[in-house]
Amino acid sequence: MSETIGLIFSAMLLLLVASGGLALFLYTKLRVSAARQSRIEPHGDAAHVPLVAAFSGWKGVPWIGWSSSTLKPTLVLHPDHIECRVVRTRREPYTAVSRVDYRESIGTNNIVLEFSGSLSSFVGNTASRDLARDGILRLARQGCPLSPRAEALLNGRSR
Repeated sequence: MSETIGLIFSAMLLLLVASGGLALFLYTKLRVSAARQSRIEPHGDAAHVPLVAAFSGWKGVPWIGWSSSTLKPTLVLHPDHIECRVVRTRREPYTAVSRVDYRESIGTNNIVLEFSGSLSSFVGNTASRDLARDGILRLARQGCPLSPRAEALLNGRSR
């Protein structure tokens, strides 16, 4: 009898874990799908870039991050400064941006911001090439220097 109860308990636990995994997978797919369909919307003087996730990485090595957030990633382009958030909000003038880069991988389209005087970088996953292109174009219009990958994205060439 105790073997039967143990088997039933194990099956229920496995079903619970599988249900949680499925719910997490569907939630993630829904967020990515919604982000791909969204656009940069003006809110007053600022433009909010919709992000799926944000990461803090090392300058020049954006794939190695030391913090990440999917709870409230933020990239806001104000008329005179950038506001970005991974764990805490950071505000920098456009002149502090030393390079804007674009990185693409399976399911990710990242805007990478490197700041002068800082070893860290901000990486925002837009989950959409068009959304990343629009964000990088807005940063270029503010005078931010672009990497060859970011320039190739704006010129319609994939790199």
